[in-house]
Amino acid sequence: MEYQALYRKWRPKTFDDVVGQQHVTDTIKNEIKNNICGHAFLFCGSRGTGKTSTARILSRAVNCENPTDGNPCNKCATCMGIENGSIMDIIEIDAASNSGVDNIRSLRDEANYGAASAKYKVYIIDEVHALSSGAFNALLKLLEEPPAHVKFVLATTEANKVLETISSRCQRFDFKRITTEDIYARLDYICNAEGIMAEEEALRMIASAGDGSLRDALSYLEPCIASGSEIDTEFVREFLGKADTSNAIELCRAIAAYDSQGVLDAIENVCSRGKNLLPFIETVLKVLRDMLIISVTGKCRSDFTEDYQKIEEISSAFSSEKLIYAIKTLSDASSTAKYMTNPRIIYETALVKLCLKNNDGSVDSLLLRIGELEHKLESGSFTPAKKEVKKEEVKKEKSAEKTEEKAEVKKEKVVDSEFLEKIKSIWPEVRNDLSGSIMLFAALENVTLMEEGTKLCLTFPDMGGREMRDMVKDGLDDIKESIKKHSGLDIEVVTRLESDFDGSLKQIKENDPLEDIINLPITTIKN
Repeated sequence: MEYQALYRKWRPKTFDDVVGQQHVTDTIKNEIKNNICGHAFLFCGSRGTGKTSTARILSRAVNCENPTDGNPCNKCATCMGIENGSIMDIIEIDAASNSGVDNIRSLRDEANYGAASAKYKVYIIDEVHALSSGAFNALLKLLEEPPAHVKFVLATTEANKVLETISSRCQRFDFKRITTEDIYARLDYICNAEGIMAEEEALRMIASAGDGSLRDALSYLEPCIASGSEIDTEFVREFLGKADTSNAIELCRAIAAYDSQGVLDAIENVCSRGKNLLPFIETVLKVLRDMLIISVTGKCRSDFTEDYQKIEEISSAFSSEKLIYAIKTLSDASSTAKYMTNPRIIYETALVKLCLKNNDGSVDSLLLRIGELEHKLESGSFTPAKKEVKKEEVKKEKSAEKTEEKAEVKKEKVVDSEFLEKIKSIWPEVRNDLSGSIMLFAALENVTLMEEGTKLCLTFPDMGGREMRDMVKDGLDDIKESIKKHSGLDIEVVTRLESDFDGSLKQIKENDPLEDIINLPITTIKN
């Protein structure tokens, strides 16, 4: 006997077999039982939720000789003829490959003829949103004045593309994404029926990977069955790439700890195993999204993965603002990386950026830092004061530190000068001039503008900065020309790493006013 794929072999035969769509199947069953079944139906929903299967069951139910509680009996000559294809009154059309107006006109002409063997002709048009404008108009006329012996079932994954004039002439049913628990129950039932041993955790992994689609879950189950007599958790974990999920969780742990080396090690781990970075970053984004849901709602969804406990543990180290900032930063990096020959540089730059406490001075990063401050105020997680000091002493000490800082900055001539301020003011225009080179544009995102004598010094962070510095070196002449164009200054441009300076840059960043506030002991704030 010819082998059948699981999703075909276990396709539901009655409305009661359809998983997770009781709100649809109950309504249709009642219509058939009470003989008030409409002439046109519109089934909407994501892939693998049972739209086409329900349409086929409906085609048998309206023609069944001995219907049972609205379900087809699947034993009469009509049901069996429809099932094996010997009755030609059930016509399935793929609108994606038959989208022209001529195809629908041909259908309209055929529909005028009565059914040959069954009571009704049933047209099942899959992916109906792919029809052309002319085809929709031709179909509209048929739906408006349908022959009594014809019924239509339109199925689509993109209901927004179906004309309202079509939708308004159909009974619309929205198919929900199937829950992980319902998919797991169905997989367990199929494994028992097939005599296959399977570990519960392994089936739950497959159900979660289905992401609301039972057909996708069955497609994952099939190769797992072929691997041996028992579906093993470790095999499923490796097959579905769950190792990447664990790696993604560890990467998020490193982001929470501002551990730049940790995120770079996570990327190296993925690349060394020959894996594509894009799916891994998508997994990281999913973990961040799950943490955001926990942070905002305080509870998990029913379709969380088996790694929920680890995700919940790490989420307590993030504020909601930090999670939103991380998701936006990585999403932007993914958009840019698609056009890069070496996307690893973009991903590493974005991840290191998330590990820099001072970030890049953008509005988003400043909002993040304020959010972090609020998070610390709410949780009370400030560094304890080493000793009690009076307010006057704190004020005097801060004043002395500021005086000393100003003197040191002036001595080292690191940031304060007229020409440096002028270049800072026109720097956005300079970067815009260089946007034609995506790599150069991205490398200049986290640069710090400094003065080195009469030269402009582009300073990069130590972590991940060497690659960015090397990319910028080839474009120094273009940068110099752009500065001259917008400011009239003809100056030399050089590149450095933060470690090239003798502590002066570090001193300035440590005395960042916002960082001073964030790191104040909670007892000092109360005073």
